Amino acid sequence: MSEFHRIRTILRDYGDLFGDVGDLLRKQLRLAEGELKLGLANLTQAVVLFVATGIIALFAVLLLLIGFVHLIASFGLALHWSYILVALALLIIAGIIFYMARAKATAENLIPKRAFAQLGETARTLKQTIV
Repeated sequence: MSEFHRIRTILRDYGDLFGDVGDLLRKQLRLAEGELKLGLANLTQAVVLFVATGIIALFAVLLLLIGFVHLIASFGLALHWSYILVALALLIIAGIIFYMARAKATAENLIPKRAFAQLGETARTLKQTIV
């Protein structure tokens, strides 16, 4: 009779263990989903802010550029050469900004690092518990 109770206890413990592991994995998946949603929300907000900033700055820059072109032309350079000079300067500035933005927009921002680390920790703990 005691052998039966011992086997029943072991089976119940393993059943509880696998139930807890399933619950833990579900919670970790919810954590990963939450991190991914947060990363996407931040990325979406950044895109909207970039677009709004770009539109507002476009109008201001156009007015300033026309002023710079006429300022250069007032020093005796032909108007068409003034426009070309300002356009080249703008292309250089745009290239610099493009590389800065590309460095910030990486796929690493979308990886749920904490959830993966926690999942690895759970796997190690489970392995130690079963063995």
